[in-house]
Amino acid sequence: MARARTSRGPTRPVSLSAALSIVAALSLCTGGAWADEPTPRRDDRARAQQLFDSALEDAQKGDFAHACPKFQASHLADPKASTLLNLANCYEKNGQTASAWGAFREAEIFARKTAHPDWETTARERAEALEPKLVRLTVSVAEGGRVPGLAVTRDGARLAEGEWGVAIPVDPGDHVVAATAPGKKPWQEHVKVDASNMTLDVPALEDEPAPPPALPEPVTALPKVEQPAPVPVYWTTLRKVGVGTAVVGAVGVGAGLIAGLVANGRYSDARQQCRDGVRNCPSSAVSDADYAYSLATGATVAFVVGAVVMAAGGTIFFLAPPGQAQGRGAPGAGPSIGLGGSGIVGAF
Repeated sequence: MARARTSRGPTRPVSLSAALSIVAALSLCTGGAWADEPTPRRDDRARAQQLFDSALEDAQKGDFAHACPKFQASHLADPKASTLLNLANCYEKNGQTASAWGAFREAEIFARKTAHPDWETTARERAEALEPKLVRLTVSVAEGGRVPGLAVTRDGARLAEGEWGVAIPVDPGDHVVAATAPGKKPWQEHVKVDASNMTLDVPALEDEPAPPPALPEPVTALPKVEQPAPVPVYWTTLRKVGVGTAVVGAVGVGAGLIAGLVANGRYSDARQQCRDGVRNCPSSAVSDADYAYSLATGATVAFVVGAVVMAAGGTIFFLAPPGQAQGRGAPGAGPSIGLGGSGIVGAF
């Protein structure tokens, strides 16, 4: 916490009648300007005169709280030593001793530049009379608390590092001293300065708490996985049907060939039993010949039907559309039928 130390300073009363006489005398001099003063624009001069007149009315009523800002605005619009003297006197009447002292010192310099030695003397004497009544506030910063980026303010105005530890005149009343620095908690102290000098020690600022860990960014989409190139399915249902049909037809053709060979052999045996070609044949020969004719007829039918069925199976196999593609490497199997036998083939 901050520590405040007070010390009593000497005071000296100022004659109220002397102050009022200065205000009255200066108010008679505000109508003109000096040759070596900066010449404001006409509208600025008119604005300054209006503000000065209004401030003078407030001061005569004793309303210095409203008069002082108007005197200051008038001086900013049209700088004059007489306005500065009235402003300083207003500050003093309002209890703002430090502001009054500063304004009298400024008026002293201004009057010297504009060759008004009487006003220069008045301003200097008034400033010297106020000096023992000034109260000062010392804002001290310990060496250990002077971290990089430290900013110390008094009533919102930043104090230069050279002002730290120096007794600076302030107006009596409430003041706010604050300190900030990167990575540190801000500090602020309210102090009331009355008739005694005070010293305020700025403590070493505490570290700011570490920020919470950042949350991971939400996953909006899964990473894209490269799919293997599709491989068409070779053994479709139609191709399997076609192969099966062709196999059945081949069996029929084979059966027809075998039956034809048997029929031819039986017919040859029957002819050998006849003594004169196809005449004078025993009954057994005739029976064998009839059987051979019947078997040959059946062989012919089996051969023709088998050939037709085998052709149909081949047609189905070769005209069947390709199957739906599947990923490469996906296991699959299908029947394999050939002259050497049958089995199962697949891709793994």
